[in-house]
Amino acid sequence: MGTSAARRAPTTRLWRLAKGAATRYLSPAGGGVVMAGEVVARYLAALGEGDQGALAAWRLTRKVAQDLGALAALAASHGWEGALTAWGLGELVGSSPEGVALGLSGALVGAAGGLEAAVVRSSLTAALMTSASIGPPAPAARVDPGQLVQRFLAASLHLRLALDLGEPLEAAGASYRGLRNGMETLQRCIEAAADLMPAAPRDPEDWRGLAGWTWVTETAERLLNRLGDSRSSK
Repeated sequence: MGTSAARRAPTTRLWRLAKGAATRYLSPAGGGVVMAGEVVARYLAALGEGDQGALAAWRLTRKVAQDLGALAALAASHGWEGALTAWGLGELVGSSPEGVALGLSGALVGAAGGLEAAVVRSSLTAALMTSASIGPPAPAARVDPGQLVQRFLAASLHLRLALDLGEPLEAAGASYRGLRNGMETLQRCIEAAADLMPAAPRDPEDWRGLAGWTWVTETAERLLNRLGDSRSSK
């Protein structure tokens, strides 16, 4: 999980505050003074340094979320076999849920490189694997594009935070169990903020167009804003 070798967050004042909060969050000496909500909020403040804010770090994430919504909307009306075939991914039909998730992640992200692309691939796979709707023989009626996209956005934020703040989190954790529990609490904090988002588009074409891009962007903004306002939730 850590950032000690390949990935180190910047060292500006806001990043130092974020890393300090991460350290106190898991440090036995911290006594629970820093809650999960504060860690996430300080991380987002650091990530949002600059004129464009934290959302600027999510351009590829939002594009993949838009495509995921379109594909899930197609699956809701035609089933996953029909959706995969229409998307040019017929070779995935009949694969296990794991195979479908990995294949879709690779296809939707493509050849993009860098930290965001790596986060998107892993988060997309995780979101698909935890979805009750993925792949045959799951009934098409269980496909909910909006919920699937929200789950993906939350997973992306959680993994990005883990990569950027992994070093202080690992250093402060008194044990593997404590680190795991702390990361799970951060995940629940992020997932809780992904609730109560605006109604999602229904048709695949709406997802692919301006309506889909607008919904994904507004959903991401609401998630970031709700978490950025949090200071004491755990």
